[in-house]
Amino acid sequence: MATFVLVRGFWLDASSWRHLVPLLEQRGHRVLLASLPGTGPDDDRSGVRLADHVEAVLDAVRAADEPVVLAGSSFSGRLVQVVAEEHPELVRLAVFVDSSPMPLDPSGSPEPSGDEVPFSWDELSEPEQRDLSPELRAEIEQAAVPFPAQVARDGWDLSAGRRFAVPALVVASGFDEAQLETWRREYPAVADELDGYDDLTIAWLPTSHWPHLTRPDDLAEILLDAVAD
Repeated sequence: MATFVLVRGFWLDASSWRHLVPLLEQRGHRVLLASLPGTGPDDDRSGVRLADHVEAVLDAVRAADEPVVLAGSSFSGRLVQVVAEEHPELVRLAVFVDSSPMPLDPSGSPEPSGDEVPFSWDELSEPEQRDLSPELRAEIEQAAVPFPAQVARDGWDLSAGRRFAVPALVVASGFDEAQLETWRREYPAVADELDGYDDLTIAWLPTSHWPHLTRPDDLAEILLDAVAD
């Protein structure tokens, strides 16, 4: 059996995993949900840094008392990367849910600007909005909370490359093979990051940016197959 630590990305709270959690627990696995500072409706987002989110994820990982399956949705794939880089011994499998291992500049980035990243459908491509019913779209709009912008601007030194020894799984739901090949071709650093892993698997699951909302059963089977090996 495995312990899963699930980390949501921009805008949605931990309840976005509500369909996936019971599917994993019914198969005898333990599920923990990471709580990220500055992401509540009434939270102050102005001073929250990437390091704060990394520490919050580490709190959840350490609570498991065993190496975990660490799954991050969207932007939180970066948190999965950083935690696996800093503490590879704590991560049994690094999972990127509609995300991917990406190069990260230690000096950070000037974007996004401001204190927070507000929710906007314009941030999602047409493929990333597949299978979202009108009811689910309305639910997302009502539940969405701005994300602390400084967290996304902060950089991290990944030069030691310890994360590459951790088995990784990319669940590609909002992008396909052609898109990934375009990224690899146009951004050599992306190819270098992906190719750096000793063991990286890509599972293609065409649906929305949030497969745990639109295809939770299929996502659960992908995760269960990955830990059954």
